[in-house]
Amino acid sequence: MAHIIKDGRTLPILESKKEYHFYGWEEATVKPIDEAYSMIDDPKMLYDILSEIWCKKSCAPRMRDNWAKENKTLGQCSITAFLVQDIFGGKVYGIPLEEGSFHCYNVVDGHTFDLTSEQFGDEFLSYSDNPEQLREDHFSKHEKKERYEYLKAELMKKLAKVTLFQLVDAAAKGDIPAAEAIATGYYDGRFGERNLTKAKKWASYAAKHGSTIAEELLKKL
Repeated sequence: MAHIIKDGRTLPILESKKEYHFYGWEEATVKPIDEAYSMIDDPKMLYDILSEIWCKKSCAPRMRDNWAKENKTLGQCSITAFLVQDIFGGKVYGIPLEEGSFHCYNVVDGHTFDLTSEQFGDEFLSYSDNPEQLREDHFSKHEKKERYEYLKAELMKKLAKVTLFQLVDAAAKGDIPAAEAIATGYYDGRFGERNLTKAKKWASYAAKHGSTIAEELLKKL
């Protein structure tokens, strides 16, 4: 299993052994540019996570009647492409469609990939000489911005759960900074809603092992 070093701790990276069929999956090897997403190894891994998040609510309204788990990327292109841009950088481009809209995809450091291409089945799409797409244009539509924010929020929830699992595992092995992070995370609501009971539990544990950070937190609880 691959690992990353974060805050002085060695943490496993989310890994996947799935087969991929979205366009450019072979080139989807770029790394996150934002520390908040450091546990996502590459766009393939992001695809795995989003596969559990894409839903009728995140689908474009005009396509919702046709959305199904078997066609999970339907109506998800622009919000997904801009989320990919948040995580990996690069630019978003759009393939012109007959109805006058654009199908969005990503180009990052010369790597072209399209996490939502499967909705088109065997239809040919050209990924060259297409216009760049700007989020201010797309998000001028309130419903699209809301769907993007929903997708991003759900992703952060998933990552928070993974982070908590990793921290608990580390704390159980005697990693006191991990216990501190759990306590402060519950106190701040980083793992969802604030849970002061759990914050106090983990802070007490860390304080007993000499954590001044935990001692200060206990004074607030």
